[in-house]
Amino acid sequence: MKEWCQLTSDEIAALDRRLPVILPLGLVEAHGPHLATSVDMDTAAYFARRTAEQTGAILLPVMPYGFADEMAGYAGTLGVRPETMAAVVADLSRLLCSHGFKRQIFLSGHGANKLPVELALYRIWETYSDLRAVYWNYWTETGFTQISHADQGETEIALAVGTTAHMDRVTDFKVEKPWYRLRSRAAICPGTGGINGTPSKADPKEGQRVRDEIVRLLTQKVQAIKDAEQAEEPR
Repeated sequence: MKEWCQLTSDEIAALDRRLPVILPLGLVEAHGPHLATSVDMDTAAYFARRTAEQTGAILLPVMPYGFADEMAGYAGTLGVRPETMAAVVADLSRLLCSHGFKRQIFLSGHGANKLPVELALYRIWETYSDLRAVYWNYWTETGFTQISHADQGETEIALAVGTTAHMDRVTDFKVEKPWYRLRSRAAICPGTGGINGTPSKADPKEGQRVRDEIVRLLTQKVQAIKDAEQAEEPR
């Protein structure tokens, strides 16, 4: 693994530009009364690091302030507007491109980050049409599509990656969503911290199993990208 912030400028300049760069994206966000607000940062940082360790990809530091969407009304959530995040991602990506790092993986612990990142990519392509970039949510990209906010599945993974948890405070709550797109979940479900499911059923051993499977699948995907890029002539 090459960890960007642990390298000198000369060491970064010497890196193979065909290597993919992984940028973990999080959000400081309410996750019920039982989980710390660091969940989305912790998961993004963990899976990005483990995948980089397994593949030799270049690891960037986690970006903590993602798009604060429908959970913004809950105490503890700290994020930015989608246009703000898109601008920051675009600036970071452009700088990476300007230094020759045009294979970029945006690995997110927060699903709503997809919107600003994809907007950013279209902006970057206006200048760097040869940018090769992808946005992944760690759970959907590995087939764990039934995970909901602060529910059993996300609580299990949070426990497995070391997020601070207070399982003696856990409560279950099922959100009855209206037909229209929510602007604020806190407006219809105040006091829940965004829980949507049964975190009281969380099994730490299952969380470890799912965590390790996600690492395995992400590693396969990044290794395949690395192998394909390495087959090309150095730039």
